[in-house]
Amino acid sequence: MVWSLMVVGMWGFVSSEHFSASDLIALGYAPDRLTSVFGEPDSVDGESLWDRETVVAIERDVLAPAVRVLWDAFAPEWNTRLRMQGVSLPLGWPQMEQVLARVTTRETAERQGAQAS
Repeated sequence: MVWSLMVVGMWGFVSSEHFSASDLIALGYAPDRLTSVFGEPDSVDGESLWDRETVVAIERDVLAPAVRVLWDAFAPEWNTRLRMQGVSLPLGWPQMEQVLARVTTRETAERQGAQAS
């Protein structure tokens, strides 16, 4: 059993120091791509777990910058955006919006925490 501090996450599920495969799938990640995106997981009691800091860093430093480039490239072309929503893509427009929202929320919280200090 993994002992860690449990807190209620801002996305409506209980989170901890780790993300499970089901947590990441609930966030919109393709089940068969988790290892290629976040690396090899730790296995605890048969459950695959990725370190929270690793997931946050990958979203902030890799995925969000890439999404911002794609967003700028396709935002004016609404037909492309609609086609991306209708196709079963591993990273479609809704997932890109979710990644940006999570990263922006974290950055805002960090800034507010720094200002309060």
